[in-house]
Amino acid sequence: MDFDSLAKQQSDRIFQVWVQNLLGNSPEELAGKLAARHCPGTPATASLLSNGAFNICYRVTYENGLRVVVRFAALGRAVARKEKVNNEVAIMQYLTQHTTIPVPKVLGSGKCAVGPYVVMSYVEGDPLSRYLRDPSQHAVKLSSNISAQVLRKAYFVMSELLLELSKPEFLFIGAFGQDESGKWTVQKRPLTFNMNRLAQFSNIPHSVFEQGRFDNAADYFEELARQHFYHLELQRNDAITDEADCRRKYIARCLFRKLSREISREHCSGPFRLYCDDLHPDNVLVHASRLNVTGVVDWEFAYAAPVEFTLTAPWWLLLERPEDWEPDLDQFLSRFMPRFHTFLEVLKDCETRKMADGSLLLSQRLSMAMEKSLETGLFWICLASRNSSIFYGPFTTIEDRFGLLSAEERMNLDAVVENKIQQASEASLVSHYSIDELTNL
Repeated sequence: MDFDSLAKQQSDRIFQVWVQNLLGNSPEELAGKLAARHCPGTPATASLLSNGAFNICYRVTYENGLRVVVRFAALGRAVARKEKVNNEVAIMQYLTQHTTIPVPKVLGSGKCAVGPYVVMSYVEGDPLSRYLRDPSQHAVKLSSNISAQVLRKAYFVMSELLLELSKPEFLFIGAFGQDESGKWTVQKRPLTFNMNRLAQFSNIPHSVFEQGRFDNAADYFEELARQHFYHLELQRNDAITDEADCRRKYIARCLFRKLSREISREHCSGPFRLYCDDLHPDNVLVHASRLNVTGVVDWEFAYAAPVEFTLTAPWWLLLERPEDWEPDLDQFLSRFMPRFHTFLEVLKDCETRKMADGSLLLSQRLSMAMEKSLETGLFWICLASRNSSIFYGPFTTIEDRFGLLSAEERMNLDAVVENKIQQASEASLVSHYSIDELTNL
């Protein structure tokens, strides 16, 4: 399902105004002042770094050679900016204390003239994806000529990170922080990559998403299914092409909700595991010579999640994001499965080594569950749960699928279709927040 073109234009306008505001505040000078606020010393220079999808970053170099990063959460790209920054600060501090994953050290955070920011240590290294991607392609794709040695080394690096990330266990699903005693607890809802995209590109108000943490996986999967409905029902433009398309998309969501209610039986009550929506080779920094990890960045969409997310095959094995995969599953699987088999071999080797040195328990292995996830379809269900614009698989006649809906779902269909046709004819965009409200989210 496409995103709302008018919402995207609005997002771009807001971002451009925010960038101009940032530039008007002399960003190099501002970055230096913020760095000095949280890290003693005298900043000498500040330079723009390559930016991710949700932030603009400056590297500040001190007179004594120390380098730090000042990262501004970009308005128009990140919607709930305070929540995003607070979550990322918390997860990086937690990972530093409780795992061996190398992450930037948080030196401080706060709010300035252009919004929330974080000051953190600068990590040397190149993105791991740089050594895997096809340089002849504009889009990020795994090189078809990559050497087996480089691919296996990269997959080993990622296997170590996945295994380490999966070890901590939590009683609830959501984002976490420290209570008054300093104990780490899950305290609030998870902020996900998909929630940000729906708010940014579909103009869905952030207030519709569940606000609290989740006690069990069944409730969380129900919330994810609701987000699929929000995408269809609340996105006013480019959601459907015609009445028949609307019926197909509504029925697909009803059936997906029914399917998602059957997902989490064995692990419904947890304990839950850490998961990062945006963990992939582009966010893993390595030394060029041996591809050793120097740091892992961009943790804003990490949270305690259903165990099923951890137990499914990684989506990033071809580097491409799921929305860029070809819709023909046979075509996709012909590319994906050979890489998946290589990854499984590497993951099993990584697990064997870690069990031998005592850093991994037999019960903490992931390879067997990941291998089954494609056979059982859990891979596709979890992938679709986290990406409300993605549906794969053949769709038979509407009549065949309509009969599988509940009486209430069948009764609601005509009203949904009528509403979507009306929205499409209006070609308008509803403003849910003023600029002042957006800047304070």
